Amino acid sequence: MLTNKIDFQNAECSACHKKQVDIRTEIVASSPDRPNSIRKKIIFRCEDHLDCDIDEIEKLALVKKRFKNLDENDLVDG
Repeated sequence: MLTNKIDFQNAECSACHKKQVDIRTEIVASSPDRPNSIRKKIIFRCEDHLDCDIDEIEKLALVKKRFKNLDENDLVDG
């Protein structure tokens, strides 16, 4: 069984790359393939995302994950 260790002191926000200032365990909606299950997630929040709800944090986390290896030179100035 693979176990991931979380560095709670130096963790970054779940939604961005800033240092976290708040840690919360959130209950999220169950998945369609397991409708009666309860899922919990550990959410790290920075000062900018303290008031964001879990849905917003999850959306931002997906964006963060998708563009993790994006180089600044890849961005197009609009």
